[in-house]
Amino acid sequence: MTLPDNTQGDSGRDVNSTAILKLVVAQASFIAALMFYVGLIYTNRYYRNFHLSPSSLGFGFSEYVVESLQVLSRPVLVAVVALLLLTSAPRFIRRLPLTSRVRRRAAAMWSTMAGQYWLVVTAGLVLFLLWPRIEPYWAAPATVAAGLLMGQSRTALRGRGQGLMERAVPLFAALAFLLLAITLLAGQLGDREAKQAARHVVRWPGVVLFSTERLSLTGPPGLKAEDLGPGTHLRYRYTGLRLLIERDDNYYVVPVGWNAATDSVYIFRENDTTRVELTPGVRWS
Repeated sequence: MTLPDNTQGDSGRDVNSTAILKLVVAQASFIAALMFYVGLIYTNRYYRNFHLSPSSLGFGFSEYVVESLQVLSRPVLVAVVALLLLTSAPRFIRRLPLTSRVRRRAAAMWSTMAGQYWLVVTAGLVLFLLWPRIEPYWAAPATVAAGLLMGQSRTALRGRGQGLMERAVPLFAALAFLLLAITLLAGQLGDREAKQAARHVVRWPGVVLFSTERLSLTGPPGLKAEDLGPGTHLRYRYTGLRLLIERDDNYYVVPVGWNAATDSVYIFRENDTTRVELTPGVRWS
């Protein structure tokens, strides 16, 4: 029995919609996994400067994803756009609203440029040799990946067929170098942001700690202890502290003038014998 035409059309639209939905879900899952990985690397390197780890702080999947947004700076966005252009150049040129003659010229120009991809790959390998002396470190693997993608873009533009190994190996290598670049970038930014934050501890939210017992807190001269008298339940007050992070009612605190190499990070939890009050940090114009 032959189905009506409209039924066949509806079935075709359903199939197309399902395929599009699967593609969107797959891409969204990949992006979420990549953001999780970037956030994990970033937060590990950031909190390592404060003698902590995100696992001990109880970070979850969504928090790692949010932290990955810290990596999105202007140079990073420029590099991402450049890599996207390298991979989509053939398709972009074919769809330009130009005459066929101009389009052929544009394709020829790009093919000539992309034909020098080996120079870009060589430059990236040279950067690897100079690794201890260059910064940012992620420039070396990113350059190699860009060169490999240029070579594949040139092949796609010419429409030349290649075997699976001839295309799969360069693409796999490019993805491996990109992953290395992303890992180095996230780690470097985590270190840089942590060190910058540690230089301006005074800007963090202030912490006033009250305790029923005298605490053995040691640190820079800015850390002060005050005895409020024997008639006070929370007798001892400590000032000159700054809040690093608060997780699950645990307050991770450092003293003003904190030094990563010598000073400790204090961990307090509010209870019947301890109270924590927060004050604004110093604001600089």
